[in-house]
Amino acid sequence: MSVNTRNAPALKKVTVTLAIALLGLSSAQAEVVNGTIYKTVDPVHGAGTTIDFYSFSLSSAANVVIDVLANEGYAAGWGAHPGAYVDLNGDGELTLADSQFRIFQDTVSLDTEIVSGDDSPAYTIPGNTGGWADGSLLSRDSYLATALDVGNYIIAFGDYSLTIEEAVLGFNKGDVITGATGLNPVTGATGQDHFDYQITLTATDYVTGANLPLTITGEGVSAVPVPGAVWLFGSALAGLGVFGKRRTA
Repeated sequence: MSVNTRNAPALKKVTVTLAIALLGLSSAQAEVVNGTIYKTVDPVHGAGTTIDFYSFSLSSAANVVIDVLANEGYAAGWGAHPGAYVDLNGDGELTLADSQFRIFQDTVSLDTEIVSGDDSPAYTIPGNTGGWADGSLLSRDSYLATALDVGNYIIAFGDYSLTIEEAVLGFNKGDVITGATGLNPVTGATGQDHFDYQITLTATDYVTGANLPLTITGEGVSAVPVPGAVWLFGSALAGLGVFGKRRTA
């Protein structure tokens, strides 16, 4: 399915965690996946970034929420985006990821895409609902709330912009991971060669509202039950004030 993702260092060292509650989310059962998107070079298609694939199944029609946490800049998260960098997962790195994902049914092909997810709802003051519920700093973190029928689904996750053709190819051609304007205050770098991310998926029965058990699977992924949130959140918004440009659609 993937053209070059298997060659990226430690790309599939991904942990799938099962969480009953996650910072501001409802009590719905949640499946949480952590992974990394890498800048790389494909021998055929040239420079670009990797794409990760995850599958899940629904035993009944459900309201599904897919919430992404990745961008570690612009702590104010709205307006002209003034704010600070925040090392959300405590890894000593800061990335300004602009994620996007596409959902397919049964197989990944040009004919099987169901829906896609990009930015969180509108540029408004952050709160504890919608795309902000997992601790997002900016609406650039992708988010989707949609109704899906019974069936098997595949999430193709990558960096913006991720076209359906690139998802089918398994490689994000020509993509450059968003870097900081100026120096990264932690690494001193002017660009990024990867970004870490977290995906939280919840599903409730479309008719009864009951929580549905979920299992996300992916190549080389193992399931480990871990209570609570996986990412580490600081109590203070430390760092330098940074300004940047919103990418154009």
